[in-house]
Amino acid sequence: MHDLENFRLFQLPLAQRLVLSLVLIVLGVGYVIATYNLYLTYNLTDGEPGLTVSDLRRAFYGRRDNTKIASKIHGGSMEQFLRKAGDKEKILTWIQDGAEQATYETTVRPILAENCVRCHNPNGLQRFAPLTSYEEVMTVTQIDRGEPVGLWARVAHTHIQSIGLIFLVLAGAFSFTSVRQPVKLCVITLPFIMLLVDFGARFLAKYWPNIVYLMIASGASIGLLFAVMILVPMYEMWLRRP
Repeated sequence: MHDLENFRLFQLPLAQRLVLSLVLIVLGVGYVIATYNLYLTYNLTDGEPGLTVSDLRRAFYGRRDNTKIASKIHGGSMEQFLRKAGDKEKILTWIQDGAEQATYETTVRPILAENCVRCHNPNGLQRFAPLTSYEEVMTVTQIDRGEPVGLWARVAHTHIQSIGLIFLVLAGAFSFTSVRQPVKLCVITLPFIMLLVDFGARFLAKYWPNIVYLMIASGASIGLLFAVMILVPMYEMWLRRP
């Protein structure tokens, strides 16, 4: 046990150092791609380019003074796809007049079929919000209360488990570096705590919109710790001399 406590990454044979380095590089690339995917998912939520606090508030808390589809087509991310003059106004008027099925078939359905259904269908990019039938459209004519709890649960349980396993690999590698013990324990522990804080804040943002600031802080902390747990072991394996 004492020998294991004193073991350091630079003592690994070349083949093992190469394998571990490739794993760390792949995990780092995957994290960058995941961050970019997060940007693409939410950066137009408020209708403006760039990922901001406003985007996160709109995504997780919603816009309580408006319906979900109205907030998307009037100043939101779907407005750009309604290129014909008057299409947006027709949908908004239909909602204000009671969203009747008869007028949906003659007025709204053709607009959605032409501009939206190619993505908003069970097999499309926006398959979580299909708009192929009156019943499906009615689910987004309700007040926009942000991300539903069911969607949060689906995302949270897969991400917490998968990212937790990734941190197991990173923390395991970092634990054999030459960093001082108090710092090492802090770096190893914090990612798991921040992961729970991040998804906890994402859930609570549905009730308190300003908690998105905690979500941003925890996400930034995870990114920083991710980088530290990759770069320090890489340095120890290839650049550090005992």
